[in-house]
Amino acid sequence: MHNLMFTWLRSALTLLLAAGVYLSSASYVAAQTFGAGAGENPDSESRREPFKIKMSGFLNSQPDEQSLGLVTLGIKSYGETYKFAVSTLAAPDYSQLSPKAILRQVGKYDVDFNVIGAKDLLSKIGQAEPGTPFTIVGFFTPRDRSLRLESVSVIGMDKD
Repeated sequence: MHNLMFTWLRSALTLLLAAGVYLSSASYVAAQTFGAGAGENPDSESRREPFKIKMSGFLNSQPDEQSLGLVTLGIKSYGETYKFAVSTLAAPDYSQLSPKAILRQVGKYDVDFNVIGAKDLLSKIGQAEPGTPFTIVGFFTPRDRSLRLESVSVIGMDKD
């Protein structure tokens, strides 16, 4: 009887160990496949992975009829917001993504794009005169609406 119980216990422990190994490997694969931000559509408002956008327009001016919209850029470190009349907007790595899909959240919050990045890029926006034409390139994360600047160019003045 003692030998039979030992054999049963050993079999049960082996089965539990095998199940644990299987479940941990399955959860690892699921985390790799379906983890935070992985595989999310670029037009998803909850996307955590940034994607590159390039937009041009005019700072602190009223949009004209050809404008895609007026967005609010917020620079938290300056405690300031700036209006930006968007003329063109594209996601170079997702050509199928329309400007309308990128701008879907505009107007839902006080700040449409939380602008972050190097001080020299932030200061170009912060010190610009109303009506300054800009091309802004950065990585946009829809979930927190952050825009990490890669470049800020004054159209006609800076090299693009």
